[in-house]
Amino acid sequence: MINIDSIFKLTPYSVARTNSRYPTFRLRKEMPILFRSVEDAERDMLAYNGIFPYCFALSEMPVGMQFFTGESFSERIYLPDGQLWGKRLYSNVKPLDIPPQYGEIEFDNYIYGRGLFSGRKPEEIRFKRGDIIEIFCYKGNDYWSEGNAELAIVVDTPPTESEMEERFKYYLAHEKTHLTGNRGFDLGVRFGSHKDAYTVIPAYLPENTEPANLLDHCSTHCAMLPRFEVFSRTRAKLERMLDKALTAH
Repeated sequence: MINIDSIFKLTPYSVARTNSRYPTFRLRKEMPILFRSVEDAERDMLAYNGIFPYCFALSEMPVGMQFFTGESFSERIYLPDGQLWGKRLYSNVKPLDIPPQYGEIEFDNYIYGRGLFSGRKPEEIRFKRGDIIEIFCYKGNDYWSEGNAELAIVVDTPPTESEMEERFKYYLAHEKTHLTGNRGFDLGVRFGSHKDAYTVIPAYLPENTEPANLLDHCSTHCAMLPRFEVFSRTRAKLERMLDKALTAH
């Protein structure tokens, strides 16, 4: 039975005060700190806060494996006061190589089985269609690169546990011919982290953007409450763009 050890990397993020306004403002990544457990990181994180704190990202990093920057076995986002805001408790790791001590099928079943997204509890879906959110853009957000916070409006929400259960049942009932016999791999690839996201329209897009180019996504645990004032003209623009997107689709 495979058991891959982990360490936990805590990365504080701060607001770059030179342009802290919407629709986009810069974030500064502080030096990361390594811990042996979630509990150790939670106990000590406030000692490492920046001057203008934004949040903390706590990533569970597998030991003895090659993987891409931003991937982890799990991830937790904390507010500046240490309150847990969001979490991803499944893996988004896609290893570059199989460690020599494991067999291919055994390893794939373990890695991709850990990566199976089984849906969100209702209380974890904090936002609904039409809500204005702030997207935390960093390497652990599968859809955005490092270093910004972006304003956006929600178009659609991530699937619930019951919705994902129905998708599993449909896939197994109607698409069995595509299964390789490696259940963890098949389901982990098809129902991985890309399913766990809000569909959004970013505020930086011009209002005349074609409907087909309006939509983007934000990993569920990286959708934040706006921390600065959202001006009424920005809100009205986003609401018009939402109407345009819904009419087109």
